[in-house]
Amino acid sequence: MSIQTSLARSAVKSMFPPIMAAAPAPGVDPSVAVDTRFGRIEFDRNQAITFPKGIPGFKEYQEFGLTLLPNNPDSGMLLLQSLQPTDLSFIVLAYDADGGHIESADIDAARTHLGIAPDDLAIMLIATVHKRTDGFELSVNLRAPLFLDTANRLGWQFIMSSDKYEVRHMLGV
Repeated sequence: MSIQTSLARSAVKSMFPPIMAAAPAPGVDPSVAVDTRFGRIEFDRNQAITFPKGIPGFKEYQEFGLTLLPNNPDSGMLLLQSLQPTDLSFIVLAYDADGGHIESADIDAARTHLGIAPDDLAIMLIATVHKRTDGFELSVNLRAPLFLDTANRLGWQFIMSSDKYEVRHMLGV
C-alpha cells in the first residue's frame, strides 16, 4: 500500500474521531444517497464536515461528505462531496506535512487563525487531473489548502497570502 493510500485511509477512517451525534428528528434519515460522477454513494450526515463559510466561489455549499475515491480506493485520492446541494465535488489528497511543500510556520499561522487545536488539524489539498495524450498528470492547489478541525467536523479553505505556493503544483504520478 502506498503512503498516499495509507494517508487517505487514515483521513477517512480515523482522522475524525467518533462523535455523539444528536438524534435525528423523528422520521428523518441521517443517511443521504448522492449520485456522483463516480456512481451512487451513501453518506452519513452525522459524519459530515461543515464548511461554515462555504468554499470560495461556492458559498452556498457547506455540508460535505468525505470518502475514498470509489472507482480507485488505492489511489490515495478522496472524494469531498457536497451533500446539499449535491452537484459539487472535489478530488482531494491528504497533505503530508513531512513533504515540506507548505512551511510549518504558515500552517501554524493558518491553524491558529482558524482556532484549530494542533492535535485536531487535518489538511487536504484540492487536486485536478489533467488529461494528456499519453495519460494524465495530477496537480494540487498549495495556495488554498483545506484546513479541517477533526474534533468539531468543521472545514475552511484557507488562502495563503504568499505567492510562493502554487495553485497548480504538479505531482509525479
